[in-house]
Amino acid sequence: MLENLVYLVIGFCLPFVIFFVGRKLLNWGAHDVPCSHFHDHVHDAAPSRFVRDIQRDAPVSHDHLFDENDHEPDPLGRELEKLVEECALHGHSAGELKLAHDPAKPEKAHGEKVLMLSGGGQWGAYGAGLFRTLHDASGNDLAMRGVRIITGISTGSLQTLLLMVALDEKARPETRRYAMERLEWGYSPKKESEVVLNTGLKMLPFRGAQAGTTPLRRRIRDAIYENGDGTLLDALRQSSIAGYIGFVEANCGQFHYVDVRGLVRDEPDNERAVDALCAAAMASSAMPVFHQQLRVTGSSKGSRVLYDGGVRRSVFFERSMERMHDHVCKHAGLPEDHHPAGADRAAVTPAFFVVRNGPTVRIADPDLDSKDDPILNGKRGYDLLVNESEVGAIAGLRLLNPYGDIYVTTADQWDSFECTCPEADCKKEGEMFKPGFMACLRDLGRHKAQRSGGPWWPLSPIDAR
Repeated sequence: MLENLVYLVIGFCLPFVIFFVGRKLLNWGAHDVPCSHFHDHVHDAAPSRFVRDIQRDAPVSHDHLFDENDHEPDPLGRELEKLVEECALHGHSAGELKLAHDPAKPEKAHGEKVLMLSGGGQWGAYGAGLFRTLHDASGNDLAMRGVRIITGISTGSLQTLLLMVALDEKARPETRRYAMERLEWGYSPKKESEVVLNTGLKMLPFRGAQAGTTPLRRRIRDAIYENGDGTLLDALRQSSIAGYIGFVEANCGQFHYVDVRGLVRDEPDNERAVDALCAAAMASSAMPVFHQQLRVTGSSKGSRVLYDGGVRRSVFFERSMERMHDHVCKHAGLPEDHHPAGADRAAVTPAFFVVRNGPTVRIADPDLDSKDDPILNGKRGYDLLVNESEVGAIAGLRLLNPYGDIYVTTADQWDSFECTCPEADCKKEGEMFKPGFMACLRDLGRHKAQRSGGPWWPLSPIDAR
């Protein structure tokens, strides 16, 4: 009897022992990236007045105007104010109207521009194909004219690092060309394991995440620092484009952004500068559960776990855009106009270009009606939540910029356009970074850049005033 009881206890406990031992042996743990000055260039992306109203009774303060070192707490907002001032001086004709441009090529129009790059993982191949095609067709190795600010989240973070050089009018043409080549290379893996170690969600209890990110760090590093060549690092230090990458701090759950130029300028040693940029790009891409946990170590705030910026926002602006809006009202129309007309506001507002690195709708999946698989249903729910966040964030941009030009491009039509790339496979399957699908997306970017009417279309203004 006692012997049977012992066997019963062993049989009951053995699976738990195997699980805990297996998890101890197989768990990736946090991916640590050292960067001593990382948090010196991190800024709070304060919410808009609408969110602050909703959070009135919450135990959170938005009253701080300057940090303890009396630094500008919102450099993105200040850069947007500068663009408004530039537009007020140079952005319109003598008749107070914006200079005319080809509506099919708004990226070539005169005037200051802000480029916002969303997340999307492998879908970032769409943006890579789009910008490479615009670059090749430009005649001067410049895909867009007048870009002064770039913001990026998740896959948009790597794009930000390279487009800060590839779109910099003050950079040498051969440097811009090299940056564009590295952007395309970054989204052209030969196999998925060149980007992540994808072991599948079923290994999640043991691994701690679906994919390990050691290859991702190596790929980001190779994209911006190929074979130890510091050309792109130097170009980033000298770039005339301000670049910001967004992420979420795990412990407080708040959205922050980091100043790319500040990171690389404060670190003259190229090896440590690359670590700093990898920390920023990987933090912005570290989607919980799907990617290995990312932890920045050695900074003034100690070791901090950071999440993909897409956990909170698709594109970021909010309080920074409010500052821009107030500045627009100050500079628009006549000095005595306290409420300038919409056309006057539009004349002093920089144009915004938003790249949705992904689709805006999810295709139907009838199989879900007959399956109760928790992984399938969990992934579907996650996809729907992300889609709503992406689309809502872009639409919300209009609330704080009611009259200015906003142009959008998306990776919709990926499943219906005529793909001409021989190595492409336009069937989306279970891979996180499927080489054939990424080739399809790059070709979609080419297709939209070359089609009649171009890749961009305008977002409707609040009203016609």
